[in-house]
Amino acid sequence: MKKVLSVLKWFCTLLVISAGVKFFERVYKLIHYAIYGGSRTKVFKLSIPEDWNDGYYYFLSFITLVLMGYLMYLIIEFRKVIFNFSKENLFTKENCERLRKVGKGLVIYGIIILFFSVTLGLMIEGEPKINADSTFPGRMGYLTGYTIATTISKGLPIFVVALFVQFISFLVVKGYVLQEENDLTI
Repeated sequence: MKKVLSVLKWFCTLLVISAGVKFFERVYKLIHYAIYGGSRTKVFKLSIPEDWNDGYYYFLSFITLVLMGYLMYLIIEFRKVIFNFSKENLFTKENCERLRKVGKGLVIYGIIILFFSVTLGLMIEGEPKINADSTFPGRMGYLTGYTIATTISKGLPIFVVALFVQFISFLVVKGYVLQEENDLTI
């Protein structure tokens, strides 16, 4: 168990470092674009059209940076739980609250990513395709369904991890209650 927790601690630490590097890389690219211009980076894995106002690009980039910061915060909270586990502090109220916070936070993160990805996907990808082939009846319905389905399939792992963390949180809460009852009976 110690080896598994040690590997998990290293994995979480590397994940925080990786997310931090990606965050500062995106900040650098945004500042570089603001000062020197050039090409825009992808936002929510979509290329913002050049004919869109820079304000939209800056707003969406800011939202992306906030979400990346929020994800780093959730990873750090999960990392603290792993460190508590390695210190043999398994069933504590602190671990229960942190795991619940991480699980709910991942659900919120996934919903926000899903919303922006679907909305931007329809706005960016949908307009040229609909205008190019307006004779196809139901083209907008097909495009909407396709965009939603592909976005959900890409974002599904976030929700699976969130449910798994929520399940672990439930187990830690039950263990905490049992430990409290055990402590009171002795």
